[in-house]
Amino acid sequence: MPAFVLFTRLPAEAVSDPRGFRATAQRVSAALRQIPGVRWISSYAVLGPHDVVDVFEAPDSETATRVALTLRRLAGVSTETYPAVPWDDFLNLLDQVSEGS
Repeated sequence: MPAFVLFTRLPAEAVSDPRGFRATAQRVSAALRQIPGVRWISSYAVLGPHDVVDVFEAPDSETATRVALTLRRLAGVSTETYPAVPWDDFLNLLDQVSEGS
């Protein structure tokens, strides 16, 4: 199944109320579990221009877009979503391109 990487920026006020933040996170998580075909792989809080990086699988880009829109609607965050190619698949594609296929 295709993998996607979701980068999220939290609004500054999002973490000012830890209980409220946890409640929102639980509400978002419950809504995302209702999207058919989505399998969550991992979530990380990160330093840098983004605050959270999530990796998930979805059957197609339309479903991945639904994930991002659900997160934006329920949490008031901004997101960027990228398709991800497993490393071995990338290397195989590189070989195919190098061979002129």
